Parts: sequence; C-alpha cells; structure tokens
Amino acid sequence: MPNRPFIKIGGVPEHFNLPWVMALEQNKFRGLPAEISWNYYPGGTGAMTQALARGELDIAILLTEGFVSAVQKGLDAAVIHRYISTPLNWGIYSGVHDHLRYTEQTKIAISRKGSGSHLMAKIHSQQLPFDLAEHQFIEVHHLDDAIGSLQEGATDYFYWEHWMTLRFVHEKKIRQIGNFQAPWSGFLVVASQECINQHPQLLQDIMAIVKSQCDSFIHDPKTPELISKRFALTSVEAQQWLNAQEWNFEDTLEISEMKKAIHAMEEIQAHHSQVNIDHLKASWIHWKKD
Repeated sequence: MPNRPFIKIGGVPEHFNLPWVMALEQNKFRGLPAEISWNYYPGGTGAMTQALARGELDIAILLTEGFVSAVQKGLDAAVIHRYISTPLNWGIYSGVHDHLRYTEQTKIAISRKGSGSHLMAKIHSQQLPFDLAEHQFIEVHHLDDAIGSLQEGATDYFYWEHWMTLRFVHEKKIRQIGNFQAPWSGFLVVASQECINQHPQLLQDIMAIVKSQCDSFIHDPKTPELISKRFALTSVEAQQWLNAQEWNFEDTLEISEMKKAIHAMEEIQAHHSQVNIDHLKASWIHWKKD
C-alpha cells in the first residue's frame, strides 16, 4: 500500500475556522487518500506564512494582505480558495486612550511582523495620514499579551478582529476606539506551491468537503449557540457575526481586490519583489473581473 500523504492545515483560533474543525471532528475527510491534521496558530497570518515557508504547513487560512505581503517577500504559495468574501472587521483598541492619534511616540502592539495587526495599522496610518515607522511596532505574539500591554501602557493601540475582542471590551479590560476595514476579502485558503504541484486533485477534494461543511454551518440554526459556547460570544452576537459574513463557494478570485492588495503592500513595504498576479492562484481558480 503506498504511503498516504500527510496534509498539515493551519488557521487562527477564531470562529471563522470552526467549519474546518467541525469537518475534522465529524471525520468528513476520512474518505480521502490522505491524513489530514489541523493546527491552531494564535500568532496569526504572520506565523502561518513563516510555517508555510518552512514546510511546517501545507495549507493555511490567511488574511489577504498577509498572504500578498509574504509572496512579495518570497513565499512560494498560491490561493486555492477565496474563503470569506467580506472584509475583516478590525477593531482598534487601547488601554488608556479614548481617541486614535498617532505621534512619533506611539507604540502599536502587533502579533508579529507581516500579520494583519501589523499591516492594517500600517495601511490605516497612511490614510490618516501618519506613516508609522517600523520601530513603533511591538511584537506581542498573542491576543492576551496584547491586552496586557495595553493595560500596562507599554503600547498605545492594537488592531484585532472585532468579534473576537468584544468580550474584553465588555469586561472593561480594554476600550474600543474605532474600526477599520480593508477593501478586499478577509480570508483566503492558501497552499504551498509544492503541495499544489504534488496534490492538485486532493486539494480540490479537501475544499469540496470544506465548502459543504460551510454551507451546513451557515444554515444550521444551532450554529450561533455553538459559536457562543466555543468563543465566548452571546448567541445574539454570534448571530450578528454570522449574518455579516459572506462565504464564497465558487472557484474564483476577485482580480480587482488582489490588485488593490498588491498595490497597498507595495506602498507600505520598503523591500519587496514584483509579483506576477497569475502566480497568486492555483490553476483551477479563475479570475472574476468587474
């Protein structure tokens, strides 16, 4: 019997990825000619792009901006699915400030360089306009450490997904002083180019199972209660989050979104390589044009 490939998948420990975890818990992948594993990455997109580069992951659910940034820095990977079409709702948080005001002394907590919390703050600062210098970003790695740094006054602001951070606002550990959204899809499913080359049909079969799981997830009336139990949201909040998401079930990628992300990352990164936009996607993913 030939060796079965071992496909390692990673994602952030957030409600967006619950369909993947449920598919594994319910043995939905058992019919595939492969072993499938799931690993949570609290360090976010920055940690996962590094894991992809090192061969520690084969598939990762990444923020669009983090994926594009990593490719510009040399990551050999491509999109195998546009997962969440709606932009991520970034909350802006502080422990001591009531308003957002950047100065040369401002310190921004980030999970790590190349993460969404890093890149979104950079993009937002340019729009304010105030171009934050790299030394103003403080790596804290995890959400709990970010909250601690805000409470202690070691950092001034932190950008993180609104719903995952809501309970800490309710508990008055931090205050939310604003929101920010990027003009592109929140999450992409990305695979290493090596995995795409070796297992193209297997990857498509994995995504077919995930799409089916996502469809069941969004239409199951018990889903808000499940989210509430696992992610410390109320059932009402979970339903509000679910209503706000647009899940993609097509093998398409928005070309205008990707061009915007490429341009934005070029604007904020001092060192980057030119990217062939067609190399950003697997061959079975088609461009959706305006």
